[in-house]
Amino acid sequence: MSKSISNMDWANQLESVIRQFVKEKLELIMREEIKNFLEIEQADTSNMRNGYYQRNLDTQYGRIEGL
Repeated sequence: MSKSISNMDWANQLESVIRQFVKEKLELIMREEIKNFLEIEQADTSNMRNGYYQRNLDTQYGRIEGL
């Protein structure tokens, strides 16, 4: 007997995958942005990264937590 995934379960799984994808890409963009700022724009100073904090982002696919 085969199990079928209901439309609601499928939609929830799809939204979860999309949120994870967006989260990974946003984290990559933010890492590259800080790297660019510290290495290129502030090259003549001894500016260093002094920690970070997590952010949440509300999207049309739901809340992305812990960016």
